[in-house]
Amino acid sequence: MNTSLLIRFVIFFSAVTALVCTLTYFMLKRRLGLSPRGNRALKWFLVLSGGMIFWGPFSARVLRSSATSLPDYLFQWLQFSLLGWIGSIFLVFGFVEMVRLASKPFDPKKRIFLSTGLARGLVAGTTASSILGMFEANAGPAVHEVPIRLPRLPASFDGFRIAVISDVHVGPLIHRDYLENVVQQIEGLSPDAVFITGDLVDGTVAELREQMEPLRKLSAREGVYFCTGNHEYYSGVHEWIAHLESMGIHVFKNSNHVLRRSNGQNEEHLLLAGVYDHNAPRYEPLHESRADLAARYENPDLCKILLAHNPFSIKEAAKAGFDLQVSGHTHAGQFYPYTFLVKLALRYSEGHYVVNERTQLYVNRGTGFWGPPNRLGKRSEITHITLRKA
Repeated sequence: MNTSLLIRFVIFFSAVTALVCTLTYFMLKRRLGLSPRGNRALKWFLVLSGGMIFWGPFSARVLRSSATSLPDYLFQWLQFSLLGWIGSIFLVFGFVEMVRLASKPFDPKKRIFLSTGLARGLVAGTTASSILGMFEANAGPAVHEVPIRLPRLPASFDGFRIAVISDVHVGPLIHRDYLENVVQQIEGLSPDAVFITGDLVDGTVAELREQMEPLRKLSAREGVYFCTGNHEYYSGVHEWIAHLESMGIHVFKNSNHVLRRSNGQNEEHLLLAGVYDHNAPRYEPLHESRADLAARYENPDLCKILLAHNPFSIKEAAKAGFDLQVSGHTHAGQFYPYTFLVKLALRYSEGHYVVNERTQLYVNRGTGFWGPPNRLGKRSEITHITLRKA
């Protein structure tokens, strides 16, 4: 990430952190019914937490702290956990405040009683759910079986199996052991191909070289394929492309690769393709996402599958005539209550969609996690897609 973007990131993130912590303090102060000493303790807790929340992404992104030692790891784990907990408190109490403003006033005496009791219950419930979400995040991904029928799939590729991972985010909180578990699970599936749809890393090659070594064991009969996500552009995209290619992973650059199989009489083809991340030109002007380039082949009626990190690329993929796009990026909101916001904001947030009569989309909800170590209700996923001829 260039200096200008770093400065904007620091200013924006510090302003948002300060605003959220300030509003959270005033909402809790108003609703919890604490003593003056309790309110002072709450204020200083949120001030210190806000500083730690800011320092976590700042040290990881700007100072390139990779949390390789146990104390560093525990410190960053606490930072990102506070980010998730305070963010959830802010969202829950913000919703309660909006509901109360929209409703008729209660009897003043009852309002104070109900408000205090409800507020304390919400804090306890949010804290308990955050702890449960941490256990779910640390449990690692589960395999999700997904059959997808494609009308133009060649008969010789009927039953073709693809293991899809996305948004692993190897970096401050996700290390080598987590990635080894992912690779072992994929090996147990024995897929025909492996797709990695971006946001694999959160750090430079120099910082994460050893953490990424398990990927060398990743293999499939028809190959392992990768497309860039937005976080690769924060972490040195050119270095990562070169490093992944040196590990035997095929990196798509608005390009394609054709698989060939015999049906007993003729040779049949299946086109796999990938594009740069939808937002890549903001960081690397030469990396415009071009589904039309990725779709180019001598036979325009070929069955085509696209790797694209951002589901928003589906518009261009449909225009280019792709039969299936496989994406990630959204994390499905990663944990409740943020899942509700993501579903409201995004048309394609997770799972399988039929976009039009030709094009379908599958959005992986993330194989790892980013920021808060929390996957409450949205466990990390390895997608095991089986293609069937419709």
